Amino acid sequence: MTEAGPAMRSAGDSHIGKVRTTNEDALIVEPRLGLYAVLDGMGGASAGDIASQLARDTIRDFVHQRRAALPPRELLEAAIVAGSAAVFGESQRHRDRHGMGTTVVACLVADGRRVVIGHVGDSRAYLWRDGRLQTLTRDHTIVEELVDRGLLSAEEAERHPYKNVLSRNLGAKPETRVDCVDVELRPGDRLLLCSDGLYGYASAEAIQYVLGSGDAPEHVARDLIELALRGGGGDNVSALVIEAPPAAPSSTQVVRTSGAVAWWQHRQRFLQVASDRGLPHNPIARGLPAGEALDVIALSLCEAIYHDLEKSTGVNVWTFAQNLAAGWIERGGGWKAVRGMVDILATSARVVVDDIRGANARLGFLIDVAVSRALIVVELALGGLLAERLRQVDADLVELYSASHDTIEQTTEDSVVDAADRASERFLDPIDRPTMPFLRPDRAVTGAGESAEVVAAIGHVITLARGRISPRARLLEQVLGVLETVVGDSAGNFAAAVLGARELHGVRSVDSAGATPLFDALDQARILIASSVHQLRTSPAIRVRALRALSTAHQRLVGAATGLVLEAVQPFTDRLREAQAATSELRDAVARAERRRADLERRFATIVDSSLPWGARGALDG
Repeated sequence: MTEAGPAMRSAGDSHIGKVRTTNEDALIVEPRLGLYAVLDGMGGASAGDIASQLARDTIRDFVHQRRAALPPRELLEAAIVAGSAAVFGESQRHRDRHGMGTTVVACLVADGRRVVIGHVGDSRAYLWRDGRLQTLTRDHTIVEELVDRGLLSAEEAERHPYKNVLSRNLGAKPETRVDCVDVELRPGDRLLLCSDGLYGYASAEAIQYVLGSGDAPEHVARDLIELALRGGGGDNVSALVIEAPPAAPSSTQVVRTSGAVAWWQHRQRFLQVASDRGLPHNPIARGLPAGEALDVIALSLCEAIYHDLEKSTGVNVWTFAQNLAAGWIERGGGWKAVRGMVDILATSARVVVDDIRGANARLGFLIDVAVSRALIVVELALGGLLAERLRQVDADLVELYSASHDTIEQTTEDSVVDAADRASERFLDPIDRPTMPFLRPDRAVTGAGESAEVVAAIGHVITLARGRISPRARLLEQVLGVLETVVGDSAGNFAAAVLGARELHGVRSVDSAGATPLFDALDQARILIASSVHQLRTSPAIRVRALRALSTAHQRLVGAATGLVLEAVQPFTDRLREAQAATSELRDAVARAERRRADLERRFATIVDSSLPWGARGALDG
């Protein structure tokens, strides 16, 4: 028999064995009542099967009728005592049934996690947890009680001729003493209730292995019985498996499953918004048909986010952003087109998130957090690309400077050195002119109509984030301060982000040593903000709006900082071109000098002086 309740899965089975002609075992599998039991009748011709069935019916009916009247522990104990009284009364009324009895091991579910185990006799309850098998009951046998009193050792008990003689059972007396134990179940736990026909013919190691197999309870119960039969099957064997309810899925699990599926199901909406926002007309998509541009760019990002949601990573989105920007910039494209393309894709993603939240608020909140993280990864990837290009420009400048000194001729050295020095001086000039990245009009981060709860939540998030940083992390403290300013910007013209980025940028060298700490601090601020939002004790809607405002402010700040770095490197790019032109002129001068030297050598080689004792080409006259 097999039943499946809404909280726990359970299954039980019984077998007559290979020796007995009657199955005297009985089972209770009642998920609706939360009641499970294994009973092993005794008495042979004295009707052991009748004893187990009568006790089974009595216990089940008692629990059903008094479930709401008694606490779980008292209810189970009273039900078992009632079963003993019923068996005793039946044996007294029928002389041919005198001496019949039964064991019992029962489990009553108190709530979703707590159960009560009650038993009389030598039927056992086991708990399988984290790969280990624990015995929850102690056999009510004469030998076991002698062991408890210290009169027998465990080794002596195994060899004792009376080790299976019971000291307690249901039916020997009108009343019986019931041993009960409370068990707090954990996700993944399994309970096993069984008769002595199982553990008497199957080893504890084998039982542990089968319980931990991960198979469904009905298969586990069947396999346990098969173990006992292979071990000899000298008695009736019964096994009942109860599986604790699984743990509630974590936020990460929800995003990796339901969230990823919901996002992918809205991909057509993502493409539609991207098309409406003008993605096919962006310079990056120039030359591609509109449908192909949407597939190559928008659908690629949508798929990258989907795979990152599935795996809780950001590598696919990072790769997409790197490939998109690197390919365009290497073809001589400008930053403005990249910025515009990323803004279109970010808007499309926000629309999809809003649609998902409209259908499922909790799932929408989780998706909003994950997609916001993905969009920040895009910005960081672009910042990393710019930092890499800065390092390359710096290396090229060093190489050109060295080449200009190594290849010049001595005859033109003064003029070449002067030219190189002039170029070097220009390279080394400090950049003190103000920088301004590409600005775009946009809506305010927090509108004038934003509720006081959202504003207070934002302030609380910033406070929580500040409390989690080291006093020495001054740059990170500055980033949080600038974020607080940007998120409160009501003008919506990007100016606050630009001013904040300029304040953070300060006087920095235009290389990895200058740019990397800034972008590292921005990334750390993103992580702090996301974790601090989860600590807010407010409604999910307020958390969503606060996270959105802070994410938008962070994206603006990252974009502005990236623009500043790009503007800062522009003078070096111009100077690199000038250096390349100067180097080209130097190489031409060297080539001309080489040609003149070769011409002089040829002219000298053809001069003949007849006054000399050797010939024109160095050979002595004979």
